[in-house]
Amino acid sequence: MSKAIHIGQILVEQGVLNEQQVFEILEAQRKKSIPFGVLAERMFEVTIESIERAWAQQYHRYTGTIDLATQTPDKKALGLINRRQAWQFEMMPIGFESTGEVVIAASRQRLARAVTFVMNKLEPVAYFRIADPDQLREYLKKHYAMPEVSPDLIDRAKSLVWPPTAHPSGQ
Repeated sequence: MSKAIHIGQILVEQGVLNEQQVFEILEAQRKKSIPFGVLAERMFEVTIESIERAWAQQYHRYTGTIDLATQTPDKKALGLINRRQAWQFEMMPIGFESTGEVVIAASRQRLARAVTFVMNKLEPVAYFRIADPDQLREYLKKHYAMPEVSPDLIDRAKSLVWPPTAHPSGQ
């Protein structure tokens, strides 16, 4: 078994927290049994976006990257979501495990949103694998073709930060 990868360690690597802050969160967590990310947000105003990025990095380090070129997507799995959902959440169901879980390739950037969507909208239990975003987009073009998705549109979408850091009204 590999050594556990702690989200606090990743937040330190990303420059979001320092070692002392991680220690204080862990101490508070021992007393209150509240998730690390919730305490980081409350105690040190760590943004949800930073916590999601660290969680996605933690997950990716644990599971590694899936090479979609080695996969043959199952038509039934592909049918679990529509084109809009595939592109919106940058994910692609690949197939089913023998135990019934659906395996879904997703980009690290949109992993948290994809997980939330799947938990709320899909019936089968899902197991996510991180895919290279460029490779994933190529497979999305092939299996969830959207003629209106141009290379320029994809480049512009890559530059967007979601969720927005500021409210459109400036508040």
